[in-house]
Amino acid sequence: MHSPSPMPHPNQVRSACQRCRGQKLRCVRLSAPTASSSSSSSSCARCSRLGLSCEPGPQRRIGRPARRDAALVKASGPGPSVDDMPFLDSLLDDAAPGGDWAVVFDTQFGLGGPETIPLEPWPRIQDMELPPVLEPSCQVVTPSIGHFEALSRLNVDIRKGLEHVERYKVQPTFSFFICATHDGMDGYKNAQMLMTHAQQFLGIVKALHRQLGTRITSTQANCPSPDPFKLALDPSVIGPGTPSSPGELSATHDTPTLLLVISCYVQLIKHIETALKIVYDSVSNPVEEYVVGAPMSYADVPVINVSTQFILFCELITHVIAQVNLVLGLPSPWSGRSAWTGLLRHQRYRNLLNAELGSVEGAWTTRPARLLEKTKKCKEIFVELSMLGLDS
Repeated sequence: MHSPSPMPHPNQVRSACQRCRGQKLRCVRLSAPTASSSSSSSSCARCSRLGLSCEPGPQRRIGRPARRDAALVKASGPGPSVDDMPFLDSLLDDAAPGGDWAVVFDTQFGLGGPETIPLEPWPRIQDMELPPVLEPSCQVVTPSIGHFEALSRLNVDIRKGLEHVERYKVQPTFSFFICATHDGMDGYKNAQMLMTHAQQFLGIVKALHRQLGTRITSTQANCPSPDPFKLALDPSVIGPGTPSSPGELSATHDTPTLLLVISCYVQLIKHIETALKIVYDSVSNPVEEYVVGAPMSYADVPVINVSTQFILFCELITHVIAQVNLVLGLPSPWSGRSAWTGLLRHQRYRNLLNAELGSVEGAWTTRPARLLEKTKKCKEIFVELSMLGLDS
């Protein structure tokens, strides 16, 4: 073991006095005390300002202190004396005038002057004006439990069909889509699910819209219908019709219900887009073999011709999606004359739908209108093939 040296190392000499050390404050003095210097040779700046005796205290000893002595000192430590009261009161004097705690005195690095921290004045939360989620006069209507549960189940079923059809994006051929089976589902069953889910979703959104009320319409007002794609870009081309009354825009469904509606609609649009792309690419490719028919029937009457099957499929998709767009509030040639004023007519839900589908031109997304145009082109191709005798 090393023998203790008579003179401690300069790093082992305490420079802080007992008062500053007890209050955990920085002790600043002109000259640091040494082991041989007396305790009254120099006082720190704080003790000199308060006129108190400055005691550097015992120097640091080499080795670990005894456990018993440390426990006794901790248990029976001296309380604050009378001389310590001015010292404690002086802590309030160290703050900047007016309670400006942004002014700090950096004496650690010897800057010697105050430094102001720039703080940006923020208003209180109570004074902040947040934009309302909906209009103040908007009445929130909660749908029935049956409609909400049916919408939730439909959202899950549509998701399953979308996940199945998205597996064929790598090899988008109709024969592979029809013949390949994943999780007990082939292309025919996927198309059946698509047509079923689209009609179920249309029935649910119509029922939800009836709870909010509809516009009074007349069947006598007939005006030419503009192009739906041009209508999506410029809704001002809608023909004259009965304007919406103020009461029609003052009611909407709650946010969870409309979020489910948006989720079902977005997944349904993506499902139809993928399925139509597979069919359209197959019939447009002259090298690939012609698509085969499915065991399809209409009103218990078998539909044998392949072109007739796909024409009926395109007509069903076009008619159902066009109605869904109208009920939800998307631009339609019937917008000014229909009883449906739109479930998503409020700006908040319109923005959510536009963010999910993208391709926003004007006030609404044009993706559903482009889907209807592609469905129409796909139908025209099958009409042309059947008339030219190339469908067999």
